[in-house]
Amino acid sequence: MESNSPQKPLVTPETVPSYPSESTQNLLSTPKAIDIPLNCTLGDQSRACPANYYPSKILDEHKDHLSTLAPSCPDYFRWIHDDLWPWRETGITGKMVMSARRTANFRLVIVNGKAYVETYRKSFQSRDTFTLWGILQLLRRYPGKLPDLDLMFDCVDWPVIKKEAFHAPKYQAPPPLFRYCGNESTFDIVFPDWSFWGWPEINIKPWEALSKDLKEGNKRTQWTEREPYAYWKGNPAVAATRMDLLKCNVSDKQDWNARVYAQDWLQEQKQGYKQSDLASQCIHRYKIYIEGSAWSVSEKYILACDSVALLVKPIYYDFYTRSLMPLKHYWPVKDDDKCRSIKYAVDWGNSHHKEVVTRLLCVARLCIKSHLFLFD
Repeated sequence: MESNSPQKPLVTPETVPSYPSESTQNLLSTPKAIDIPLNCTLGDQSRACPANYYPSKILDEHKDHLSTLAPSCPDYFRWIHDDLWPWRETGITGKMVMSARRTANFRLVIVNGKAYVETYRKSFQSRDTFTLWGILQLLRRYPGKLPDLDLMFDCVDWPVIKKEAFHAPKYQAPPPLFRYCGNESTFDIVFPDWSFWGWPEINIKPWEALSKDLKEGNKRTQWTEREPYAYWKGNPAVAATRMDLLKCNVSDKQDWNARVYAQDWLQEQKQGYKQSDLASQCIHRYKIYIEGSAWSVSEKYILACDSVALLVKPIYYDFYTRSLMPLKHYWPVKDDDKCRSIKYAVDWGNSHHKEVVTRLLCVARLCIKSHLFLFD
């Protein structure tokens, strides 16, 4: 991965994660899925991709699978136009791309279906590796379909291209910088986060496998039979708003209908991650989502749990969350009055089972399936 020139091919043994890709199926049919048969180990210098691993066109045996894909794009595709709006008049020049290098972790270039990378600085943990792994899968899955491109990618949580700093007449257009989240005051272009392809440091599987585990976990307990409380487990130390959430936990004096737990990842690692299996955490009727230092990858796991998602008012968005609607896909929680908001939501839901099951859960389930179960 540590290369000094974009002319060095991206496909090297160092870039290939240890997770093997499994066969996948389309939402509406079950033809033989396109397989991505790489099973290399990080750092194994003796392994390499075969020369013909990235064909220049879609093979005949894969055409049936691709023809079954949904005819319309997911709702979140419309946000692509919004994200690229700042460059509608100027276009994006090579100089603009290079101006985003200041905070970028890597530069990615795709030419004639082949990927090249230039690494500027190592990301936290393996974020860069798994982001690039996702792009390699895209190239393998849709050979000959990706256009030539040149982009800069920043793997840090929070967006940095401030709208107030990059405006006319001083700047024609802002630096085009890709990252995992954005907000209303920045121009950063959002891209799916690394954990869709795996997060080995905390024992989280790729989304393709994990979504199936969550689906099976949901079957174990129907919503009406689950614990009638709002559940959250995470690291509270990364943000003041999470520390504030701890006040909503049950005590001798007050029960806000919340069950909140601080996650100690060092202790979890020592115990073999026995208490952090996501598929085993879908046992409460309500699950709380709250941002950390920026957006959190946990949102998709919460939304996929067949529980009512209680979203503490977010500041950030990722590639799909801007299409989510309050009281349709989730229940909004006030950031400045968390405890009372959570208690009200839980009390209402526990006394309106039919409305919750037929409206909130049903709509949210369909939304998440179409948005995130990409290869289920």
